[in-house]
Amino acid sequence: MVQLQNGLKDKVQNILRESLKVLAGQKNTAFYQRVVNATERLQEPMQLAIIGKISSSKSTLVNALLGESEVVRTGYMEETYNVSWLKYGDPSSDIKVVFKDGKITNVPIATWVDWASHQSKNKLKTKVKYIELYSNHDILKEINIIDTPGLDAKSEIDSQNTIAFLKEVRPDAIVMLFTKSIAENTLSLVSDFQNAGGGNYGLSPLNAIVVLSKVDLNWSVLNSDKDLIADSVRVIKNTLSDKYPQVRKSLFSILPVSALMGLASSTINDEDLKDIMSLSQIEEGIRKKMFISQDFFVSDKSEVDISPEKRQRLCNKFGLFGIYTLLNVMIRNKDVTLSMFRNTLLQNSGFGTLQQTIKSHFGKRATLIKTQTIFQDLLKQVRSEKSKVRGEALMELCAFENIISTAILNMHEYREWECLAKYYDGKLEMDEQTSAEFTAVFGENGYSAKQRLQSPSAVSSAELIRHATDRALYWQEQYNLFSTIDPEMSKMYRVVVSSYNQLIKAIRTAERNYKVALEVVRQSEYFLGVSESSSLES
Repeated sequence: MVQLQNGLKDKVQNILRESLKVLAGQKNTAFYQRVVNATERLQEPMQLAIIGKISSSKSTLVNALLGESEVVRTGYMEETYNVSWLKYGDPSSDIKVVFKDGKITNVPIATWVDWASHQSKNKLKTKVKYIELYSNHDILKEINIIDTPGLDAKSEIDSQNTIAFLKEVRPDAIVMLFTKSIAENTLSLVSDFQNAGGGNYGLSPLNAIVVLSKVDLNWSVLNSDKDLIADSVRVIKNTLSDKYPQVRKSLFSILPVSALMGLASSTINDEDLKDIMSLSQIEEGIRKKMFISQDFFVSDKSEVDISPEKRQRLCNKFGLFGIYTLLNVMIRNKDVTLSMFRNTLLQNSGFGTLQQTIKSHFGKRATLIKTQTIFQDLLKQVRSEKSKVRGEALMELCAFENIISTAILNMHEYREWECLAKYYDGKLEMDEQTSAEFTAVFGENGYSAKQRLQSPSAVSSAELIRHATDRALYWQEQYNLFSTIDPEMSKMYRVVVSSYNQLIKAIRTAERNYKVALEVVRQSEYFLGVSESSSLES
């Protein structure tokens, strides 16, 4: 996957270098600097903004993605006041406070709350544009995460800070959070976001995921056997996806998640294990009644040998559904480990699915998403600049526009992107089986050869090539058949053929590289005098 990203990045870098040459006479202009900045932007991580209404668990989700409880502050009330931009770096480093007037100051990380929280009395925080802070989590090497105030905050300045930031920065991708009223909140939030961007974002399934973030609140001990995530998926489909086609056109996926349990999967510790063990020893009838409500769970009971304070701590960390889920695991297996608890929380919270979706849908497309943002911005700007100049300057700008436009037309990754955009917009009609193949070969299920070919795990590279070749021939026949009947669909068929052919080439390259790597290992083992079964570390 890194190879695919680097290959595309090299292509785009060459295009931008070529475009700078034709702008030789523009070196002292703001537009020339904009192109220079674009080449630098390509080397940076993509920008993923977390947006939503107040108290939708945005900050909890950010902390969960980073596997730490307090990278950004969370609370039970409206908390986030200013935009926090998280980048890869030393977590103990000073944070950077960027003001709306352009001034920048560095302050100790311990003072983050003074600048970013509603609860602080710092008057200067109203003048802040955003705050930059750091974490050494690997995800930030590829994706910067931007935590934003609620779009419907009681303090209007919160929403204004978010909207102003979104307009100026234009993040590459979005995770939208909403709770409870699925249809109403989602449609409202999509509208708010589109309005915030002045209609320039092109929000689509290619750059937007929605999260139903407090799914655990829908759990009840009276229906404790129900699969909460599966049930939530059905509710989302029945109440939103099937009824509101505009939502399907705007969003890649709507995932039910407990952000609280997702965070707990990374922060669970031995103290939690001990407290859950104590709860598991309570008589079953009493234990089940405790889960009627959170107030009932933490209320003082003489027959419960674990303090109300500890029970409150567990509620704050796991929620009732999380505690109940972990209890069931412990009751079935007294030798349960923290690792088993972590896996249980990931699976039952839906957070594991969200992590994988962000990595596969955004992370693996980081370069393409950034490139799209960069090229769109440059084309929009050059068209504006052309109206201001004449003569040689106009010719240079026209040449630049031609280079970028031609690049978009000729890059296969962009043709796939365009086809996917048309598919999600309902402009390409196809049956369910064709749709599954179409999205798979374009990488919507993942970028490995087996995922793109929807093949079982135990398949040889020769079989993968044979299957891809068969499918390429099939789609070529479709192109030949429809090229005059349905030109729009035939364009898509041609892109699919090209995708299969490029996949075949990639499989053969990977196979050669694999054989070379094995030979290097064999020769190294022979030179070092170790057997295949022994470790170089031993």
